[in-house]
Amino acid sequence: MTRPDDDWTDLTQAWAETPDDGPRLDAAMIRSLRRRDRLARLNFISEIGGGVAVLGVMGWAMWRGVPLPVAGAALVFVLFALALTLWSRRGDPGLLTDTPEAVLRSALGQARIGYRWAWAGVAISLAGMAFLILMLWLAEPVVEQRGPILAGAAVFLAACIGFYLNHARRCRRRMAAHRVALEALKTYDPI
Repeated sequence: MTRPDDDWTDLTQAWAETPDDGPRLDAAMIRSLRRRDRLARLNFISEIGGGVAVLGVMGWAMWRGVPLPVAGAALVFVLFALALTLWSRRGDPGLLTDTPEAVLRSALGQARIGYRWAWAGVAISLAGMAFLILMLWLAEPVVEQRGPILAGAAVFLAACIGFYLNHARRCRRRMAAHRVALEALKTYDPI
């Protein structure tokens, strides 16, 4: 939640930084950029932290005698997920709010990163299902409840994939809108 004076601070900053004859900076868009930037950073930290924690658990499990094929499959899955997390965040332009063009470029960069993140989530969800099937197949003794476990995981991962595809669609729309706005800004003539 924002403090009450944040709205006025953003608005005052946007007003002061915009020339009288040029396009105005939108305080709501700047707040949205900042919010998305904070959420993306928190999400990135949690994804990397989760991956490192899983690596730690995997090391502990290997020390406790987990079979090498299980540990190897877990290592491949975690490294795949971490690599896609890093790939999806590449090219972050940072938070630029000094001009209307910089705001739009930041927003476009955030939408691109969100789009890659969504497709990485789809790939990780599909790999997660393959990993779960492999783990249940390799499990010793044989897991009696494979069917319900797989069905539950399939429903959960299908919901995750649906969320990611919806997020990708929204990001694609935002990218198109930001490109149109950037083009309009380039052709802006105050006279």
